[in-house]
Amino acid sequence: MSYKRFPKPVRIILQQSQECIIASAWDALEFLRGWPAGRSGRAYRIALQHCLDALDGILSPRKAQASFMAAAREAGILAKRKQSV
Repeated sequence: MSYKRFPKPVRIILQQSQECIIASAWDALEFLRGWPAGRSGRAYRIALQHCLDALDGILSPRKAQASFMAAAREAGILAKRKQSV
């Protein structure tokens, strides 16, 4: 099975100073299975399905990444991008 790598890794905030890097649809699916309690809304369910679909070859890893980022943003755990100077 292919892990379906994302075009760019996604940074997730676990706690105040800890981050997790999600680099593939497989990583995202594993993270979604342990999703923070009380934060699993519609975007979470879509991300879960899109990651499964990407692993099955139905959707692109890019689409799964976008859905995962939307779910993380909705849950308030998506790390903000570091700006270049």
